[in-house]
Amino acid sequence: MTQKLTLKLLGIVFLSSLPFLFSLHGDFVFDDSEAIIKNKDILSESWFDCFYNDFWGTNIKSNLSHKSYRPLTVLSFRLQYFLNGRSLSPFQFKVANLVCHIICCILVWQAFESMTKTLCIPEKNKYINTAYLASVVFAVHPVHVEAICGIVGRADILAAITFFLSFIAYNKAITTQRVIYLSAAILLAAVSMLFKENGVTVLGFCLCYEIVAKLQMKNITKQKNNYKYKYLHSMLRIVVTIVSIILLLYGRWILMGSAKPDFKPTDNPTAFSENIYTKAGTYNYIYFLNSLLFIWPQWLCYDWSMGCIPIIRSTLDYRITLIILMFTYVVLILIAILNKQNKESFKSFLILAIVLIVVPFLPAANILYPVGFVIAERILYIPSAGYCLLLTLGVNKIIARGETIKKMVFIFFLLLIFIYLLRCWQRSFDWQNEYQLFISGLSVCPLNAKVHYNVAKVADAANQTEWAIAEYKESIRLYPEYYQALNNLANLFKNQKQFPEAESYLRTALKYKQDFSAAWMNLGIVLASTNRFTESENAYKNALKYRKNYPDCYYNLGNLYLSMNKTQNAIENWTQAIHLNSKHVLAWINLLALLDNTENIETAKEFIPRAIAELPDSPSVLFAIANIYGKMERYTEAEEHFLKSIKLFGDRVQAIHYSNLGVLYHRWRKYNLAEQMYKKALTLNPVFASAHKNIKSLQKLKNKLY
Repeated sequence: MTQKLTLKLLGIVFLSSLPFLFSLHGDFVFDDSEAIIKNKDILSESWFDCFYNDFWGTNIKSNLSHKSYRPLTVLSFRLQYFLNGRSLSPFQFKVANLVCHIICCILVWQAFESMTKTLCIPEKNKYINTAYLASVVFAVHPVHVEAICGIVGRADILAAITFFLSFIAYNKAITTQRVIYLSAAILLAAVSMLFKENGVTVLGFCLCYEIVAKLQMKNITKQKNNYKYKYLHSMLRIVVTIVSIILLLYGRWILMGSAKPDFKPTDNPTAFSENIYTKAGTYNYIYFLNSLLFIWPQWLCYDWSMGCIPIIRSTLDYRITLIILMFTYVVLILIAILNKQNKESFKSFLILAIVLIVVPFLPAANILYPVGFVIAERILYIPSAGYCLLLTLGVNKIIARGETIKKMVFIFFLLLIFIYLLRCWQRSFDWQNEYQLFISGLSVCPLNAKVHYNVAKVADAANQTEWAIAEYKESIRLYPEYYQALNNLANLFKNQKQFPEAESYLRTALKYKQDFSAAWMNLGIVLASTNRFTESENAYKNALKYRKNYPDCYYNLGNLYLSMNKTQNAIENWTQAIHLNSKHVLAWINLLALLDNTENIETAKEFIPRAIAELPDSPSVLFAIANIYGKMERYTEAEEHFLKSIKLFGDRVQAIHYSNLGVLYHRWRKYNLAEQMYKKALTLNPVFASAHKNIKSLQKLKNKLY
């Protein structure tokens, strides 16, 4: 028996890990950037800030917060960051997610096993394989790929782990009547809630399970004339569980600052519709799509917002038929539950499978309150366990009809598992990098402006400018008020020096969002490029009005003042940029270069130690410092910084770098070394005028000396 259990365990571990083993070497993608790479709660020195902030690092009580309070998930990221030597390794994070998924699959199996032992009549148990088969389907279901391959999905997996642990403890409380297990179940539910909000729904599931178990065990005890089941204990568990739910939800409300999150119409368009028919119809269609993702997960997308699912506005919309189909299936399930020919154990499992689908999904159903998304595959991680149980119940029901159909159904079931496994494997590669992920969304959500916007970003990063422009234009066509897309498209035209087009798109973006600081700054750059300096200065000042701590804007304003020959103003603004961002390389380079060119050596002396401390490996900064040291006749230090900068430049080294080092040796009277550097400069750029001029000057000097 032990060997059989070991083989089953190895089977789950193998199947749950196999689709992902070859796609672990990927990048942080999509939401990972905001939740991990840019999240100060993970990178800072404090271990407690995450208890005051939301999942994205914003104060939980702020009006700007999404109110997603998941401190324990953030702590898991932070702990891994420190264990990795303060390094954010995507591979390590993906491995951790996969390990968590494997653990969850094992717990799903154990949870279903505990249900089987509690609810089924031992000597006539036809559901002996239900628990294991359901967990096998759960292990390979493609809807889980987002939660496993997207690092932020760890919140859903950890919430699921504690969800099923809580249920196992609650089931133990039913069978043993011991308070310690009930206490453990409630504590684990609270922990699950701190991994992700929907974790608290385990207590709702436990309440339903209590009622079903009570009825089922009542039937068993009647048959056996056994009255050990104590109704008083059951009522006490129900009361304690309900009180716990109320307290946990109230505590959650207080933590949020007693305020709901503020979402935009683009996040969940249906929630902002005033037409009740439109809301009801569209939400029910969304429920159908979620169900379809369980049954046939072909159409998977990382983002379903911004028009991906058009709102149902008419009774003639063909999608109404699909909603009717969904409710027809619900009616058939109710008939199966009420059918007296079906055994009580089957009915109990059927009810619990539906409850396990519905209850964990309720927070995302837009019934209690509107949510900030349309469909989110991560949200389906726990409810999918209910679908897997429902599927295997159906398989067992058909198998029970006779041996003739048994083999055929079992082959079909194995084929389905194989298809799911292949789809998992395929989808996991989409999540390796943003390029593949964003491109995959085009075929699923062609009406989603955000999908086209993200494709444009990765196309631009791949220097496919024409494609990027086309995708930005498509996103704007789908959503004309998409100010981020307007701004990014303007930047592309700005880079191509098509300034009228860039200005037009930037002004349109500002029409839709007056306080869009980035657009004001970019407008300032465009205006400066067309020599409209006064207008440019006003644009920069508008950007700083809406965003006071904006180092890039101070940097560009400094560049404008340099063009206007206001060198002191330029120095002040670059200094402010560095004050706000001590590692602003471009501001440091321009500041040091201007101090060098204006012979402001004393001021340069003050900045050099700080520049070296902040950017010890920036070749451009070291090159600028080397030039200043050269003018100060501190030749040894100048040489050291020139050589280090050239080494750091590597393949990007240019003729000017060797030429300036040659000038240093020239002044230092190391004429042979100077000649070598000038020749290296000419090797890189044969027409480099200053190198030709300096090498002729050096030859004349050497002729005089020798």
